[in-house]
Amino acid sequence: MRNRFSSIVFLLLLLSPVLYGTEATETTVDVFQGVRYIKREESVPDKQIIHIVEITLNVPGLRFLTTPDNGEEGPRETWCETTREFVKRTGAQVGINGNYFINDGEAHTELLGLAVSNGEVVSPWDKGHAEFAVNISRDNKVTFLRRVEGEEGKFRTEPETELYTVLSGNVMLVKEGRIVPREEGDRHPRTGLGVTSDNKLLLMIVDGRQPLHSAGMTYHEMAETFLRYGAVNALALDGGGSATLVFADPKPRVVNAPMPMEMPGGLVFNPPGIERKTGNNLAIFAAPLEENAGKPASPP
Repeated sequence: MRNRFSSIVFLLLLLSPVLYGTEATETTVDVFQGVRYIKREESVPDKQIIHIVEITLNVPGLRFLTTPDNGEEGPRETWCETTREFVKRTGAQVGINGNYFINDGEAHTELLGLAVSNGEVVSPWDKGHAEFAVNISRDNKVTFLRRVEGEEGKFRTEPETELYTVLSGNVMLVKEGRIVPREEGDRHPRTGLGVTSDNKLLLMIVDGRQPLHSAGMTYHEMAETFLRYGAVNALALDGGGSATLVFADPKPRVVNAPMPMEMPGGLVFNPPGIERKTGNNLAIFAAPLEENAGKPASPP
């Protein structure tokens, strides 16, 4: 009886990754000074490809930039460009997509939610669902913000802070170490940003809506993943076909597999892997791993 019981226990331990959905592999590599890339691949209960960029915020030379406005004479708020085009144009080392935007096929667009670039307001709050934001200060301090009631068309935040680099999103995924979204919801490609208690910024891009490659995540699943990597606060940014991660090492390249926009009737806007032009991106400037150690990254 004891041998039989031991065999059952051993079998349960062997199958536990499958039973509890924890079967996964990870590859980790340092890509720039203070910047580490983690690729997580899950197979249970569905295939998932998760891209995580861990950034140590006190590393010398590290800085951030979001898409600036078009200027007083420009049409609407920003010009549309792919994340890779933004990284190339600014000379950055890492880039992700940012705010939701009006995706109407024009070369320029209006952003949804608050956006600030180098201390200049690009887009004020609107009445839409993008009511949360994250501010990265001039000295790389990260603060999560919320739209103040009745402040549509303005840029006051709660808590109030000096705005420098600001992106907006629609769902707080993790707040003070606790998951915010409920478990239900649809799976989609996702982009999000979080911060850990030991002052690391986490960028997360999840591939999705590609069953043979990656299923995508609900907001709750994304929040669980942020917690797994130590986030105490995290915000969902624009996702879907906008979800893009770019490294310039040195030539800008897309790291993930951007997804086409699904249309009614089963049509798709573009084939898998083609980048979407977005109205807002976040660029990260970091020094190379070896040469120029300790020197600040090149300005845009």
